[in-house]
Amino acid sequence: MEGPLEQQLSPRQVAARRAQATGRMANTLAKALAKRFGGRWQFVDFHGPKGYESAGIVDIVAIRKCGKPPEVPGLKKLDLFDIKLIQVKGGSAPLPGPEDIARLRAVKAYYRATEVVLFEWVGGKRSAFSVLEDKLDKWTETQGAHLFGAKS
Repeated sequence: MEGPLEQQLSPRQVAARRAQATGRMANTLAKALAKRFGGRWQFVDFHGPKGYESAGIVDIVAIRKCGKPPEVPGLKKLDLFDIKLIQVKGGSAPLPGPEDIARLRAVKAYYRATEVVLFEWVGGKRSAFSVLEDKLDKWTETQGAHLFGAKS
């Protein structure tokens, strides 16, 4: 449905606005579905100055206090964090390619994140979480409960 403003825009501008809206919706849906299972998880997303998707390979960081006894001398339970990195793809956006996967792995290593997660949303048709397999450039579909429901 086109409003008066969209009638003044070029087809390319209209497509860009729709892609931005799809991206925002996919981001919101990823956090909402993850929060269903992850009561202790906090979700931080990164928007540009006008509220659109910002540059960078990670769209959402999921973080919670780690309940496991730390292996670092002098630290106590709940001093450290569990971190998951989430990339969101909405609409017809292509899946991460080999270069994107290499970047995601580098960020995971730098922050010592436990997992790299991909959330895909195709409006009205499909939504899914997948995990990047260790040592393989392969995504394995999984459930939100598996990613965010287990207690540490």
